[in-house]
Amino acid sequence: MVELSFRFEPNLSHIFECGQCFRWNVQPDGSYIGVAGNEAVHAQVCGNKLILNGTNNIKFWENYFDTAFDYENLKLNFIKDKTLKTCIEYGYGIRILRQDLFETIISFIISQRKNIPAIKTSVEKLSRLCGTPLGDGFYEFPTAEQILTAEELRSTGVGYRDEYIYKTAQFILNGEFDLDNLIKLSTVEAKQELLKLPGIGEKVANCILLFGMNRFDTFPIDTWIERIFDKIYDIPTKEIAQFAETKFGQYRGLAQQYLFYYYRENLKNIS
Repeated sequence: MVELSFRFEPNLSHIFECGQCFRWNVQPDGSYIGVAGNEAVHAQVCGNKLILNGTNNIKFWENYFDTAFDYENLKLNFIKDKTLKTCIEYGYGIRILRQDLFETIISFIISQRKNIPAIKTSVEKLSRLCGTPLGDGFYEFPTAEQILTAEELRSTGVGYRDEYIYKTAQFILNGEFDLDNLIKLSTVEAKQELLKLPGIGEKVANCILLFGMNRFDTFPIDTWIERIFDKIYDIPTKEIAQFAETKFGQYRGLAQQYLFYYYRENLKNIS
């Protein structure tokens, strides 16, 4: 068992349901079961602590939940914006996870034109198809090599994206795309490299940078964000990126998550 301590009580639904990850599932009591790295764990909140059963690897999970990052001081800069203040109060427990980069790349290739339940289903089917079994019906997310040796990727529900997944795994395995080098690059340089991969456009690249590399200076723009900035801020799509950089600064990726989560859950607020 691992216990992680936070300054304030964490909120698992806000962390796992905000669109950044796809392998955590809520249980009847509000706890979650999920897979990260090579472990399947049961997560539940007890006061200001997060209790993880099924593991003793405290360093991995401290890094995964980014326990050293102080979100509370950062929020003080955001609440000057009334709209964002409302979003923060609603999604107060959001934390950007430190997820595996390869898993994030493949997951967000899958995510295109899919809702979150469909993404989760395909990611899980892909893991069962060719990932390493962990026992009790859980599977690791597959490696590039495992994906290349898998048959019938389309059976996982990824559709036409199977070609993108296969080619990306191939590029990584044969050294045409270097994940280790990607991490060393600036955000701008890393984005340009990601855009070279099949099936990755601006929005997916920004999601990978934010959720797989913790680059908070990115701002993924999808149809939700376009609607929010049109209706709430009166900003046209072509001006959103610059507006977000000016208004929210180097941590605009976190601001994006608060906005996305609040308005996705409160549709009536956007007519």
